[in-house]
Amino acid sequence: MSGGDRSGPGTVDTITVTCCVDSRAHEVPDAELAEAARRLDGYFQALCGHRITAASMVEPDGQPCLLCAAIRERTSAPRRAPRLQRILG
Repeated sequence: MSGGDRSGPGTVDTITVTCCVDSRAHEVPDAELAEAARRLDGYFQALCGHRITAASMVEPDGQPCLLCAAIRERTSAPRRAPRLQRILG
């Protein structure tokens, strides 16, 4: 596991967890980790929807899940206010 934290307005704090089934490093929301601890079933739901069985934490992270990365990028991208020039013409 490693941190994927990019705090800010409209962002989702995640932890990177490698799945032992697909060997991909998925982004798991902090809230999901807390909920999974209460369920005691050993599974985590990643941003991409994949249900993860965590690999050993002594292993290096696997290749990043591209869908998790795209979702993470979209939720952490800063939104820019429209330029005044464009509004006025």
